[in-house]
Amino acid sequence: MIEHRTPSLDTLATRAKVAVVVPATNTIVQPEMEAMRPPGVTNHVTRMHLPPRPYDDQVAYKKALETEEGNLEAALQLVMVCEPHVVAHGHSIHSFRGDGQRALAEEERLEKLCGVPFVTPSRAVLAGLKAIGQPRKIAILTPYWPPADMMIADFFRSCGYEVTSTYGLKSTGPTAVARFTAAQIMQGFADVDQPDAEVLVHVGTNLPVSAMTPQIEEKFGKPLIGVNVATYWHALRRLGIQDKLPGMGLLAEKY
Repeated sequence: MIEHRTPSLDTLATRAKVAVVVPATNTIVQPEMEAMRPPGVTNHVTRMHLPPRPYDDQVAYKKALETEEGNLEAALQLVMVCEPHVVAHGHSIHSFRGDGQRALAEEERLEKLCGVPFVTPSRAVLAGLKAIGQPRKIAILTPYWPPADMMIADFFRSCGYEVTSTYGLKSTGPTAVARFTAAQIMQGFADVDQPDAEVLVHVGTNLPVSAMTPQIEEKFGKPLIGVNVATYWHALRRLGIQDKLPGMGLLAEKY
């Protein structure tokens, strides 16, 4: 059970405190969300244990996607005592299990558990797509392997989107995701982009995409809804904080 406390401000958090939950192996969400932090908002990171998926056994990998849990609630117990106003979940893959209704139900469950708004990555990406005009044809880049790519594509199809293509960078472990270079990431977007795709989508919170967003949008001439940008943007917007987040692309700067 997580104790519900009234969110509080302090000397540095004059506008809001954001709790950020990440897997223990994730080294990208924390610095990326810190780079997006507007004045008067403070971020407070908590880490959850999550077993690595066996990428060298695709049957076991697929099973892990469907069954792994991690210790999210234990991580939330640690961070909620600092009295944050919102929780931003920096772990994406679990929120793409099933369809849109399942994602909504899980977000609502976590909000009730924490007693404050809770932003899951899948719901944040959907909110980002809606904000920019809800383009229907999307191309998706991930750091994952085919079973995860298929799961994510099925999620978006369940929400009414046409997935023109997916491309997974096939990371060899959770910390390896953060070691993909800017050149490799750009090539990944080149591989996934299709002429009929209206928007690019990035899923995988440990892939360092956020600061590249303007460059990617300029190169391909399309908006990019990246998971970390969308999650933090949506967390702020749910609190009524409308600051532009410079250097983070169309969604963060204009909506």
